[in-house]
Amino acid sequence: VTQSGVGCNVTSAVSTVIIVPAPAITTQPASSSVCENGTPTLLTVAYTNGTGTPTYQWFSNTTNSTIGGTAIAGATTASYNPPATTVGTLYYYCEITFSSGGCTSVLSNTAEVVINPLPTISTQPTTTQSICVGGTIAPLTVAYTGGVGTPTYQWYSNTTNSNTGGTLITGATNASYTPAAFTAAGTYYFYATITLSGNGCGSATSDTAEVIVVADPIVDTQALATQTLCQNSTPTDLTINVSGGIGTFAYQWYSNTTNSTTGGTLIPGATNATFTPPTATVGTQYYYCVVTQSGVGCNITSAVSTVIIVPAPAITTQPASSSVCENGTPTLLTVAYTNGTGTPTYQWFSNTTNSTIGGTAIAGATTASYNPPATTVGTLYYYCEIT
Repeated sequence: VTQSGVGCNVTSAVSTVIIVPAPAITTQPASSSVCENGTPTLLTVAYTNGTGTPTYQWFSNTTNSTIGGTAIAGATTASYNPPATTVGTLYYYCEITFSSGGCTSVLSNTAEVVINPLPTISTQPTTTQSICVGGTIAPLTVAYTGGVGTPTYQWYSNTTNSNTGGTLITGATNASYTPAAFTAAGTYYFYATITLSGNGCGSATSDTAEVIVVADPIVDTQALATQTLCQNSTPTDLTINVSGGIGTFAYQWYSNTTNSTTGGTLIPGATNATFTPPTATVGTQYYYCVVTQSGVGCNITSAVSTVIIVPAPAITTQPASSSVCENGTPTLLTVAYTNGTGTPTYQWFSNTTNSTIGGTAIAGATTASYNPPATTVGTLYYYCEIT
């Protein structure tokens, strides 16, 4: 400092002015997504530079912005635990204010905190299914809604209609599960748990799925095991009676050239419990019926019925005519036959005309030979019926 007076001057002491960089956030709050009542990531800020003692104030906002937020009472430290009691999305940020040096304040970025609803089962496995022994049910399937994170699935079996206390099924770790074919009748129960990896999401358990396994249908009455018939005769119908199983019965008959219930040929139209085998062709045929039901895995095959068709019987030895005197001895009337089946019966007839129609049965003439009488003069005609 100088003056106009001669020799009048003085120098002040030194004043130090320290200019520091403006404060800046070095640690931003982290976003997180958790389930209701879970634990969101702790929101934390840190800064560098600036001067003076900072104060902190956290804000929440319904939009992804650091403008217009609502100050959170008591949230005045460098860290803040956001609540997780209400489902929805909020955005949080922190304002750090400095008390001196003209540094004023600095705002952090926003951190999105998503509170998800707890997971619930949105698709339950089929409530109940009925099948026969040896059948395989449609897949049991579950789906979920809500929650966050990667799901893991685990299926359980149970002996009671309960979705607790079951037995873990090894390897059944997908959203769908198909039990192996059931080998024994009974009632089985299954359920699934879905566990989400998200914080606080826990597990959701499905309802139970009931599987009722009943015995296969049975053939109560088999068709006639064997019948031997003459060609073009009327056979005994092949009839089966079936009971048990599940649902409506459907029938299909097969013919076979071997005594087997496999490899047969489907007979078109033979779709009833009763089938009339044809007799037009000489030979042996085997027949069986496959019975199915509307219930899953419900079927049964009948035993084989053998139908033997032999040629129709034919006369091989005809009775011989003769002409004798009264009280003479006519030629013995004799017949023989071939083919046919069963035990034959014989009946001789006499007729006044040369015809096998309208004759009179001769009492006692019931063998393959007959001695005609010669006590009355005249002409008679004789023939034999073999049955």
